[in-house]
Amino acid sequence: MYIFLSICFLIYRFGKVKQMKKDYGVFIGADNINKIKGYNVVVVEPASIDIGGVESLHKTNEKIYAYLNIGSLEEYRSYFNEFKEKTLGLYENWEDEYWMDVSDVAWQKLIVDKLGRDIVDKGFDGFFIDNCDVYYYYPNEEIFNGLSSILQGLRSLNMTKKYKIDIIINGGDTFVSKCIENKTATELFDGVNQECVFTDIDFENKTYKEKDESDREYFKEYLSNVKKYIPEVYLIEYGANSNLIKEIENYCNENGFYWYNAKELELK
Repeated sequence: MYIFLSICFLIYRFGKVKQMKKDYGVFIGADNINKIKGYNVVVVEPASIDIGGVESLHKTNEKIYAYLNIGSLEEYRSYFNEFKEKTLGLYENWEDEYWMDVSDVAWQKLIVDKLGRDIVDKGFDGFFIDNCDVYYYYPNEEIFNGLSSILQGLRSLNMTKKYKIDIIINGGDTFVSKCIENKTATELFDGVNQECVFTDIDFENKTYKEKDESDREYFKEYLSNVKKYIPEVYLIEYGANSNLIKEIENYCNENGFYWYNAKELELK
C-alpha cells in the first residue's frame, strides 16, 4: 500500500508519465495537422502549411518532412497547365496524374528554386521525394540524369540552413539501385521509404491484401542491399492485420527500420 501511494504521489507531483513518441507517420492527405502529435518523423503536404504550421507541428513532433512530387504531375497543381505538354504518359491507377519528363530544365527549376526553396524557408526538416519511379517506366539516361539533377539542386539548398535538410526517396527502387551502382546514392539522398513490402493495394476493389511471397522477397532483398549504403529505411504498409503487424514489427526491429501502418490510401 505504501509503494502504491508513493507512486500516486509522484505522478501527482511531477505530472503524467511522458509517453514515448511513435517512430513514423505519413499524413499527406491530412485535413487537420493539429491532430498529428507524438511522432519522431512525420510527412505532410506542404502546400497548405505556412511557417506557423510547421512551428506548431514541431511542438509535438520531432522531424517534419515535406512531401515533394518530382516525377509526376497532378491536375490539381497550380502549375499543371504550364507543364502538361511535358508529360510522358498517364499514371496507372491515378486518373488525374501523369508521368513527367524530369529532364525538362524548366521543371527542374520549378522543383528546386520554387517548391524546394519554399519548403526550406518554411522550416521543414527534409524532403519526402515521390515518383522517382518515372525511371522504371522510362529507363533512359535523360530521365535518370534529370532526377539526379533535381536531387543535387535540393541538396544545394542545405547551404542556406544551419542544419542539414534530409532527403528521403519514396519508392523508386530502380532509380535507387542505379544510384547505388553508380556510387552516387549517399550524395543524393539520406533515406529510402518503400511502400507495400508486406501488403498490397487492390485498386479495382479499393481494398488491401497481403503481398505475394515472390514480390515480398524481392523488396526484402532490395532493402537489405539499400541499408548497406543508406542510413535510414522506412516502410509504409496499408491495412495490415494484427498477425501481419507482428511480422512487420519483427522484420523492422531486426533491421533497424521504421514503419507506418496506413489505414487508407489517401494517408489522412
